[in-house]
Amino acid sequence: METKKQIRARILERRRNMSEKEWQEKNAAIVRCVITHPWFLQAEEIYCYVDYRREVSTKEIIEQAWISKKRVGVPRIDDCRMEFYYLTEFSQLEKGFCGILEPKNCEMANGRHPLVIMPGSVFDVQRHRIGYGGGFYDKYLETHTDCKTMALAFSFQVEKAIPFEMHDICPHMIITEEGIV
Repeated sequence: METKKQIRARILERRRNMSEKEWQEKNAAIVRCVITHPWFLQAEEIYCYVDYRREVSTKEIIEQAWISKKRVGVPRIDDCRMEFYYLTEFSQLEKGFCGILEPKNCEMANGRHPLVIMPGSVFDVQRHRIGYGGGFYDKYLETHTDCKTMALAFSFQVEKAIPFEMHDICPHMIITEEGIV
């Protein structure tokens, strides 16, 4: 079986090589599914990653949350620890950890029962997740157990089975352009 690192590299290469048309079509289908999902509609707070390197885009999801008067938190890494901070406009984002846009001068999010929308490089049908190697979401969710979690991925990012550790935290669901896992 391939290692996590090998699987991640193979899938991220495929994501990088998607045509712009394919990326836009699949992305639009995923976003539609998210913003019409009961968890999104009912949530008062959405904690959502800011997309990077051709991940499923979260801009429209964040905008829809604002339109719906939801509080939006986005992650920032400080001292190898991830926390979410309330974002009220995209101009509050600056390049941070690994060049990913992060909130600056924003209030730390402290909501109860938020919907956490998370990224990942590879998943499997049991919802195991290979992230990007930092373990940030696992560490966050280990101490914030009241969150509902939804991961976003293109269908080719979902494999039949991937290696996992017992401490890895699986999202409650994965949304792809083909539906919900």
